[in-house]
Amino acid sequence: MIIKKMDSKQEELAELTALLKGRLTSDQRFLIERELEAIRTGVSGEKDSAYYIDFYFRNSKKWAVIHDLRLEHADKVAQIDHLLINRLFDIYVLESKNFSYKLKITPEGEFQAYYGKEYIGIPSPIEQNKRHIFLLDLFLKHHDILPKRMGISIRPRFKSFILLSPKSIITRPPEKKFDTSCVIKADTLRTRIEQEVDKKKNPLADFAAISKFSSSAALMQTAKTLARFHKPIKMDFRARFGLSMP
Repeated sequence: MIIKKMDSKQEELAELTALLKGRLTSDQRFLIERELEAIRTGVSGEKDSAYYIDFYFRNSKKWAVIHDLRLEHADKVAQIDHLLINRLFDIYVLESKNFSYKLKITPEGEFQAYYGKEYIGIPSPIEQNKRHIFLLDLFLKHHDILPKRMGISIRPRFKSFILLSPKSIITRPPEKKFDTSCVIKADTLRTRIEQEVDKKKNPLADFAAISKFSSSAALMQTAKTLARFHKPIKMDFRARFGLSMP
């Protein structure tokens, strides 16, 4: 079930488009155009991933879906593209990247994207998602959001996936050099989750899972509580790009 949909970025896109019609220096125009393209690219990537997530999970009472969740905690921020939570409180933290071009991951774990004629180094989305999970874990504990068993909060299991466009061409290092199994194409997400579930099918794991199993109502209520902490940010683009007030 979808608990929260993506936030609209139309207001930001309209404001940036309007700023481009004003008097700007060449540097200001470049920065605004770059910001506009980054938002459009991000929205496109998130929409593509949301389509595949919603296709399989939007009507399921076994899964809660939260899109576009921004959390603040201890002077830190996590902007999480998508969360999938099941009744065992396995929490899939999903980061969308619209790499519709070539992507290379080196044996050292560095990410490089192909722009025009060469590869350019980019921040690691794997490390980015690790930070999201770290903050989310702290947030859930601090606000005591998860259900309890015998007075003790359920301990969630976090799983990270980086979702890329199905059109992406990915060059990976050998698995022994650097594990990139969490970097997947968005259209394979359900299959990968099913594989994760199959891995856990053993007597000990099943016994432990029973103690964590919650009702659909408890899952949805927990997810709704988490979604209420969403804090969207209003960007002051004029101040950001050094523009005077109209």
